[in-house]
Amino acid sequence: MRLARKALVFLAFAGFFPFVVHFALRDSLGASALAGLAHAGAYLALLWYFGRSLRAGREPLITRVAHRIHGSVPPDMARFTRRLTVAWCAFFAGQILVSALLLAFAPHDVWSMFVNLLDLPLLALMFVAQQVYRALCFPLVPRVSIGRILSAFAEVTTRAR
Repeated sequence: MRLARKALVFLAFAGFFPFVVHFALRDSLGASALAGLAHAGAYLALLWYFGRSLRAGREPLITRVAHRIHGSVPPDMARFTRRLTVAWCAFFAGQILVSALLLAFAPHDVWSMFVNLLDLPLLALMFVAQQVYRALCFPLVPRVSIGRILSAFAEVTTRAR
């Protein structure tokens, strides 16, 4: 439960801090910089959280979620979920890299559009793509709702180790 409280405090701070600073600065560049920091910080945290589960001797995060949903996970599904954890890490790293490159080399409006408008659609696209790919690779594995997946993810990430 301590982890859940820490996550709640972090999310409250991450959501509230840019709002307060925006009104304190009243500068669109300052507000954009804060949005970029929140974007990069969130993806760095996710990259770290998913990536650390890939270390030797650890069970990949998505494999733990699959265990929580399905109970036992066959070896081929365990390999798939490990690769899927790697794919999510690549997605998170890609978000950070593209954001940094756009910030450095593209007009401010292009970078802002990527960070503020394309972020959630790209995240949703990645999630849908993984679901379609899983359905194609494992058609006999029962499908579960997105709500159940998110619930299992919450259970796995808040469970005491």
